Amino acid sequence: MAQDNYYLAQKDRLMKDFKATVDGASRILAPGLGPERTAKMSRDALAHFERLIPGLPSVGGDRNLISYLIPVAGWYVALYGALRQYGKTAEDTGKLLYDLDEAQFRAMPEAQKKMMSERMFSPKYKDMFREWTSWTQRHEYPANWVARFVEGQGGNFDYGCDYTECALVKYAASQKVPELAPYICLADFPSSRAYDSGLIRTKTIATGDGVCDFRYKKGRRVTQDWSTEIGKIRRSGKG
Repeated sequence: MAQDNYYLAQKDRLMKDFKATVDGASRILAPGLGPERTAKMSRDALAHFERLIPGLPSVGGDRNLISYLIPVAGWYVALYGALRQYGKTAEDTGKLLYDLDEAQFRAMPEAQKKMMSERMFSPKYKDMFREWTSWTQRHEYPANWVARFVEGQGGNFDYGCDYTECALVKYAASQKVPELAPYICLADFPSSRAYDSGLIRTKTIATGDGVCDFRYKKGRRVTQDWSTEIGKIRRSGKG
């Protein structure tokens, strides 16, 4: 398929980025797994992700504002596949990648975080995001997200988005690991904290809701994280 070339063209970078993630996971896991099993886990995860790249779902390539999240979902699938042979669960995999995300955002230069924050709340970006949500409603790519832009309501939030279909949930299901989906979604909170975007989300498709209700407010403290959300995931029975 033509869109497969979109990911294959980025293969070297995608593999490099995932190797950095696997290296971070290996440092955390080595004390428990030991050097030999950790090395095998690393090789297995990298080989698995390399096999996944050609089949990553088509969601419009550069036309899609968040197509970069599709390979990240592949990271979860590949790492989970490598960890299951050692008795690790979807929750274990999710916590590992959540912790690595938090560490990455803590290490990010403050100037870069500020730049991303300013971009997210610029009129230009909000217009782009509004147009993107309208585009998703055309259903050109079955594997894509489908979303609706939500205008800000006074002081409650600056803008938001309601997703009625999630590409990450679809991908996890296609790989026969739907239990991973709720953990992929948790990465939204460390990024929001880093970019000072004040995300509040009360519902997620991954945990059985019919919508993911993102609401952003610049400068608002992000109070949701692994500790606040893991109980919801467990109670949903989806993780």
